[in-house]
Amino acid sequence: MKLSLGFAAALLIGASTAVPALQSRQDACYTVHSGYFVVHPYSGDAGVTLNDQNQVVYGKPGKLLQVQFQACPKLLGNIPDDDKWVGRIVSGGRCLTITNANSTTEPYFAKVAGCSSNTSPSVAQTWKYGTGDDRGVVYWAGPPDSYGYVGYIPDDNGAPVVSSGGLLEIGCDHECINFSIRAELD
Repeated sequence: MKLSLGFAAALLIGASTAVPALQSRQDACYTVHSGYFVVHPYSGDAGVTLNDQNQVVYGKPGKLLQVQFQACPKLLGNIPDDDKWVGRIVSGGRCLTITNANSTTEPYFAKVAGCSSNTSPSVAQTWKYGTGDDRGVVYWAGPPDSYGYVGYIPDDNGAPVVSSGGLLEIGCDHECINFSIRAELD
């Protein structure tokens, strides 16, 4: 059977366009855990809420923050056998985002906003989840020069610090308290 030069070229072009499409599906972030985004362990895993501007608040009325943690294969640090993941946190098709991620001073603040990528989230939207040695621990990965374990800032009693408007204060890289994702609230 002879293939015409034109037919062979068409096959090659078709194959070359199918490979990136297949690759992008394999690289897409996918859900590994879901539940409520909470401060942990303060106050029995109290739920974090969103205000009417989709900002993350604590101790204020609002909509409980239901989320899915999505591992992103393109990011380094995923260890499936140990249930340790690097990825993004999605709520209602939007991503948990640090609004002032480029700031050189703390505190940081978060809101739910449009996702930057389905394969490689921005620094402001990159989070870590682990259950191996640290059962259910969630941290913001932090700015590029950080240790990569940014949680919530506690007061002297361990309660989350909030701004005058109730915004949850995030900061203290590798010295703060982690968040968690719980299937049910206490």
